[in-house]
Amino acid sequence: MIASFFWYLLPVWVLLFLLLLLGVFAILSRIKGGRYARPIIAGLMKVPLLGRGLRSLSESAMERSNPLLASAIKKLERAGAMRDPQRMQRALSLLSSAERRAWMEAADQQQQSSGSDVSNRQIRRKLERQGLQQKSAKDKAKDKSKDKRKGKKKKKGEAEEERRGPQGRKRGKPGRKRGR
Repeated sequence: MIASFFWYLLPVWVLLFLLLLLGVFAILSRIKGGRYARPIIAGLMKVPLLGRGLRSLSESAMERSNPLLASAIKKLERAGAMRDPQRMQRALSLLSSAERRAWMEAADQQQQSSGSDVSNRQIRRKLERQGLQQKSAKDKAKDKSKDKRKGKKKKKGEAEEERRGPQGRKRGKPGRKRGR
């Protein structure tokens, strides 16, 4: 009797499990702009049937929200521009001006949203030097702590500057040449 009751409730247990899974995924997609949901979606895209379904859902949603961008992306994917920068330049020249503008706006928006999360420190520093990227809060805090440490060194530097002459060289014995 208990075993037959379990079989009657099996669809309920499956639905509860799927509801719990959906809730966890919804929470993950809300945290840090979906940072933790992206790897899950990337993994699901590798499953053949599910990947095609997710891709078609994404394309149809994009066509509804921004049809110019959707057509630009389709043209770029057909040209194979997503993997090769040279092909990208050629394919961008094939787009209409409205499609190109929509593509550039989307690329700028994506760069701004992910630009602060550049993982490679060398690239991040290079972008900061060029003025393309604003410093993140962590970098600003690090700079402040470095400035505090350099404050002590400035006092030492001032003492060394006093030892140097007005030309910026160290004062030494008057008749002696240095470095030659």
